[in-house]
Amino acid sequence: MALFVRTRDTAILFDAGVSLSPRRFGLPPHPLELRRVQELRAKLLEYAAAADVVTVSHYHRDHFTPWYRSVYMATDDHTYVEVYKGKLVLAKSPQGINWSQRRRHYGFKKAVGKIAEIEYVDGKSYRFGRTTLTASPPLPHGPEGAKTGFVVAFVVEDGEERLLYMPDVQGPANDAALGFALNAAPTIAVVGGPPTYLNNIEWATGISNLEKLASASGLRTLVVAHHALRDLDWKTRLAPVFEAASRSGVRVETYAGLLGREDELLEARRRELYRLVPAEPKSLEEGGEE
Repeated sequence: MALFVRTRDTAILFDAGVSLSPRRFGLPPHPLELRRVQELRAKLLEYAAAADVVTVSHYHRDHFTPWYRSVYMATDDHTYVEVYKGKLVLAKSPQGINWSQRRRHYGFKKAVGKIAEIEYVDGKSYRFGRTTLTASPPLPHGPEGAKTGFVVAFVVEDGEERLLYMPDVQGPANDAALGFALNAAPTIAVVGGPPTYLNNIEWATGISNLEKLASASGLRTLVVAHHALRDLDWKTRLAPVFEAASRSGVRVETYAGLLGREDELLEARRRELYRLVPAEPKSLEEGGEE
């Protein structure tokens, strides 16, 4: 869900992370995915060099750059320095995070705190010239009571556009996230969609709430990202969202669509990739994705 935003006053890199799932559909990443994560890491480093502010919405490994080597995240022991050194790092506080995220938070703060200014951003606002950056209070990572903890969302307003960046709310799958999104009254909304590829959770609420957001007054572009795109049938499952957006004159896109590219959905196609481009499945290391 990494996103680079430039206004007239500042440049913000949201959630400077990329990470492959060590196991998806019973398989490790295909070599094509490993190649792609290296390409995306190189692009992230380009944007990091241009950024004034870097955010950490929560401490799942696909939302920040770690201080250690990882094939799944295309990092070495010094990659994090290229991302965070000299930046203002606006990060979620330890409030409401589970044990594994607390451990990552500790490591992140210990490493990055030596090279950058870290501020806990939950519920706060910052002003950069005429640009305002506002963080939400902690929002559930998925349905209310989810064991995966909490995230913060962000709103960027520069007097012309109002952009909502809302990662990993899985829809949004809870009333708090939906309320924050609607109250933000965005013209552009970038949202981590419902994980319809999972059969062990209820994702109908996420679709229903995303449908409500797609109907929000003033919204022009809705970007569906992240969890939703692990399902090859995501457009079919999100049909009510597309219908609501069409009635409201809202454009629904993915990151690829914004760039004028076709969606490739490599992770969702992992089984297919192993059939089309045979490779020996190898478990490389621990520590990918969340």
